[in-house]
Amino acid sequence: MAINNYSFRSVVSADLALLSDWLKEPWVLRWFTGDDYINTLEQHLTDIRIRIQLVLLNDKPFAYVQDYDIQAWPDHHLGYLPVGSRGIDTFIGVDAFIGKGHGTRYLSRLTHQLFETGVPALGIDPHPDNTAAISAYRNVGFAVDNKINGEWGSCVLMSLYASR
Repeated sequence: MAINNYSFRSVVSADLALLSDWLKEPWVLRWFTGDDYINTLEQHLTDIRIRIQLVLLNDKPFAYVQDYDIQAWPDHHLGYLPVGSRGIDTFIGVDAFIGKGHGTRYLSRLTHQLFETGVPALGIDPHPDNTAAISAYRNVGFAVDNKINGEWGSCVLMSLYASR
């Protein structure tokens, strides 16, 4: 399946019920913890530093992705990336899409789109135990930079540069 079959649509308030359901799924809840995460997503709707989107395959939503201005947060653990870099957080909300390469394909499309806008690098920070995500990110081209225990817990810092 080509990456062109994937599209992105901005999350609107009406999507919060769907996202809330996805956040209750065990494969999502394992990595996106906290009872208030849906409230955080709702706040992101009006936060200009963060772009939150649904990932669609043939116009049907199945995943969530956000990209954000890393330097907008002082001392962010991905702050070593060049100015203008974006951080990414994502999850697949529909179990039928897990383990079939969809994450790699939609992230490939997203990274291509971001690089076309002039973003110099991207960072992502999965939990060290999330081996499926780390594998998908490596398949996109992300490289492991470091492993840390930071403000948001343990994570593997990964980066992808537009010029590489």
